[in-house]
Amino acid sequence: MIIVRVWKDGEPCRGMARLRPLKGGQMDMSRFINIGYVTTFDTKPQLEAMANAFGQALTLDFSGLRSDHVKEFKDQFVQIAPGSYVMTNITCTFGNSKSWMGGDRSNPFAAESGSATPIHGANMIEVRPGEILDAGIIEIRSDNVGLFERRTGTVTASHASAQDQAKLREMFPNAGKRLRFSAFRHGIR
Repeated sequence: MIIVRVWKDGEPCRGMARLRPLKGGQMDMSRFINIGYVTTFDTKPQLEAMANAFGQALTLDFSGLRSDHVKEFKDQFVQIAPGSYVMTNITCTFGNSKSWMGGDRSNPFAAESGSATPIHGANMIEVRPGEILDAGIIEIRSDNVGLFERRTGTVTASHASAQDQAKLREMFPNAGKRLRFSAFRHGIR
């Protein structure tokens, strides 16, 4: 299992990162996993997710659509297979505003393009077998640019706060060495 917190320019947000596994030093484009504040919409292929949402809306069943937007800390863990992963997208939502880096993201109106590149900055993480991994904080840092220049950014990473680490130790009192605190690192570009 893995958990991560997403921030943008010093502020926490409801965010998510897309990871692609590495096989022989290359990204495996057939699989991805979203971590962070993940909803059921984010874990399904786009057409399936849109069909489910549309079907629920037609029957006026909105129960599952809104419940994903309020998650407890313990419910933000995502199952992940052991291995090396590279981040290809990161999003951060503040109310009605959304920021992101990377082109490898869900788009409910288009199929996956099949192309993805690692984001700039701290983009690699290692997951060990059977562990509960706290991957710390990943943060979108906006670059200062000139008046007519395109805004750019990089992702930085740090360990979770001592308070968050203590909270996890309380949640998993018998985890022992299976509970590991780490942070993303600079990897492939």
